[in-house]
Amino acid sequence: MANEHKTYELIVEPRSIIGKKTRQLRRQQLLPAVVYGHNVEAQAVQVSLREMERVYLRAGSNGLVDLKVGQDSPPRKVFIHNIQRDPVTHNLWHIDFLEVNLREEMTATVQLVMIGESPAVERKEGVLLQALDHVQVRALPADLPPVIEVDISSLEEVDQAIHVSDLTLPPNVAMVTHEEELVAKVTALRAEEVEEVEEAAEEAEAEAGAGEGEDEGES
Repeated sequence: MANEHKTYELIVEPRSIIGKKTRQLRRQQLLPAVVYGHNVEAQAVQVSLREMERVYLRAGSNGLVDLKVGQDSPPRKVFIHNIQRDPVTHNLWHIDFLEVNLREEMTATVQLVMIGESPAVERKEGVLLQALDHVQVRALPADLPPVIEVDISSLEEVDQAIHVSDLTLPPNVAMVTHEEELVAKVTALRAEEVEEVEEAAEEAEAEAGAGEGEDEGES
């Protein structure tokens, strides 16, 4: 899988309001945030809620962001390292930006995305069990993949599995998660599940037959 890393831009402003007073910011559709990193002094900032949502939707956690603290400041390379959401509304509540050195490797969490179809599942011989939805990898910031794809089309029989060692990584990316960890497996259907599948298939056939009968009666 090609590792194409796009950089996103975001402008924030220095923040003087802290603690419970940050509610004032949220009423103005501004989010409190902080920028920090290795050998970087932490700085409190604020960012437009609308702009933050736009950038986070595109960049996620592994997309490099050119962060400017003020319109005229030089950009700083950061990741959206941590987000907090309101427990009731689920709106963004607080953001942590992690400033990185592009020449230093880092460990990051990368989401696994299943692609393709398992022949065994398509034949209704089993169900897909996804045991892992993310892995830890190590790479330079610009080489970190946004996601790692897992092709499940190789799972042709029940009990076949994909382990971390089977995953294909982009160039210059090393796996940190143990290679024997289970990623996905086709497990056999239980007897009651088989009956449910068969009943659903019979009902679908019966409905299709009834529909054809009605069509013939109307002709």
